[in-house]
Amino acid sequence: MYSYMPVSVVNLTNPLNKSLQGKYFLGETDQLHPTDSNRTWAALINPPHSGVNLYFGIYVLSNLSDDKLVSQICFCSNLPTHGKQSHEVSTANLAFHPNPLPHGQIQFGSNLDTTHLSAIPVSTRVIPSYSSVASEKDGHWIIGPGKAILFTLTSSMDHPSPAVISFGWWEEAQGRY
Repeated sequence: MYSYMPVSVVNLTNPLNKSLQGKYFLGETDQLHPTDSNRTWAALINPPHSGVNLYFGIYVLSNLSDDKLVSQICFCSNLPTHGKQSHEVSTANLAFHPNPLPHGQIQFGSNLDTTHLSAIPVSTRVIPSYSSVASEKDGHWIIGPGKAILFTLTSSMDHPSPAVISFGWWEEAQGRY
C-alpha cells in the first residue's frame, strides 16, 4: 500500500561547510622564542575595514622546548602594534583555483608592550614541554573588524624556548548572521 524509502540524512559540521565554500582558513606563526623576560605573542587579527567577521575555529599552542610555557589568551578591542604578518596561511579547501584569500591575518612578535593595548584576559594555559595544547571553539569566538584575539607566551627560563601557535577560522560578511 505505502512504499517506504530509506531517508538519507547528511550532517555537515559548520567548519566543513565553510571549507567547502572556500571560507575556512588556517595558518601558523614563525617559531617564537619566549623567555622569562621576553613575552612573545601571536594574534588572529581582523583588519579595521575588512567588512567580515572572523569565526574562531581552533587554536594549537605547540611547545618545542624542554620547559613548560604559560599562555594567556586575551580579547583585544584594539590591535597590537609592531607585529610581523605570517605568510603561512592557506585556505582549507585546496580544490579552489585560484585559492580564496583571507581577510583575517595572523600576526606575531616579541617583547609585547601592553601599555596601549586594550585587552581582557579570558584564559590561561600551561603547555607542558614537548607537547601541544589545542582547543576547538567552533565559531563561538567572533572577531569583528578592528579587533583581535591575542595569545601570549612566557617561559620560566632565561634562554629561548621555541614554540609555534596555529589558528583556524572562517569568515562571513558582516550582518550575515
